[in-house]
Amino acid sequence: MDRLGTKINLISKLTAVLSGHGKTKAYLYRFNLREDAKCICGKDDQTMDHILFQCEETRKQRDLIKLHLSKQKNWLPSNLLISIFYKKKVINRTVLVS
Repeated sequence: MDRLGTKINLISKLTAVLSGHGKTKAYLYRFNLREDAKCICGKDDQTMDHILFQCEETRKQRDLIKLHLSKQKNWLPSNLLISIFYKKKVINRTVLVS
């Protein structure tokens, strides 16, 4: 499969996740479209960062994604995958704890 020639239908959703401009409570709260920004877990504001990396309500899905991606060949180098999920810096393919 040619990755560059593959049409991805989730571009707008992916852009929203990567930019933090998705329909999270924190984002909508900034524009007075929600009364509060609190996540349903009650621990923090519902930001993309919180949902993807910290929220206990999404932990099972996060663990499944990590497991699935770790088994994929030619998707991402494992150290880059680690950096994405554990917020570590990668310099010259070496993972550094931030």
